[in-house]
Amino acid sequence: MSKHASQPTLGPRPVTNQTRRDAVVNELRRAILAGELGPGQRLKEVQIAQQMGVSRPTLREAIYQLIHEGLLEQQPYRGVVVTAIDEKFIRDVAAVRMALEQLAARALADDPDSSRKARLRASSEEYRAAHASQDTDRLHQAHLDLHWTIWTASENSMLTRMWPTVEAQINIAITVDESTRSDPDRALHVHERLIDAILDGDPRLIDAEVERHTLWSAAELIEMLAERKKSAGRPHAG
Repeated sequence: MSKHASQPTLGPRPVTNQTRRDAVVNELRRAILAGELGPGQRLKEVQIAQQMGVSRPTLREAIYQLIHEGLLEQQPYRGVVVTAIDEKFIRDVAAVRMALEQLAARALADDPDSSRKARLRASSEEYRAAHASQDTDRLHQAHLDLHWTIWTASENSMLTRMWPTVEAQINIAITVDESTRSDPDRALHVHERLIDAILDGDPRLIDAEVERHTLWSAAELIEMLAERKKSAGRPHAG
C-alpha cells in the first residue's frame, strides 16, 4: 500500500443522493468543527460538490444554512469562507446565554399551575434516556432540546420569539463543548444541578447554576482549547 493510499481524506466526505441538503449541512458542520475545514478557508463550490457527490444547488442551500448559523461567512472578493470559532465567540455566546437563560429559568420556576415544571421534567427525562442510550446524535439533540424547553416553558413571548435567532449559535457552542470535553457523564451531572435548581425555585440558586452552566463552563472550555492548541504545537520527542 502506498503512503498516500493509507492516509484518510480530510474535509467533507461523500453523502448519498437520498440524504440531500440536511446531510450536506451536517457533514460540512462536522468538517468545520473537526478542523478539517479551517478558519478563513475559502469554500470552492465546484470542488466540494464533486467531493461530496451532490449537486451545486444542494450544496448552495447547505452553505446558506451554515452562513445563517455563523459557521460560514460571505466576504467581499473572496466568497464564502469558514468563520473562526474563537475565544471571543465562545465568551459572547456564554454571556448572552447567561443573561437570557437566567431570565427564562426564573420565569419557569415561577409556575402557577405546575405545567412549566412538568415540561422541564419531561425534557429532563428524555435527556437522561439519551445519555443512557450512548447515542451521540440523540444526546446532542436532547441537550439542545432541554435548553429550548427552558426558554419556551418560561412562557415569556420575547424569549420564545428570540430562540430561533440564537439557536444556531447555541448549537455551535454546545457542539464545540461536547466535542472538546467528550465527557457525557459530566454533562449529565451539570444539567441535573441546573434542573434541580430550577425545580427548587430559589432565584439566587437558579442564577448561580445558570452562571456555572454558561460563563464558568465557557472559561473552562477556552482553557482546554488553548492547552490543546499548545500541545499540538509542541515538538514530539524521538
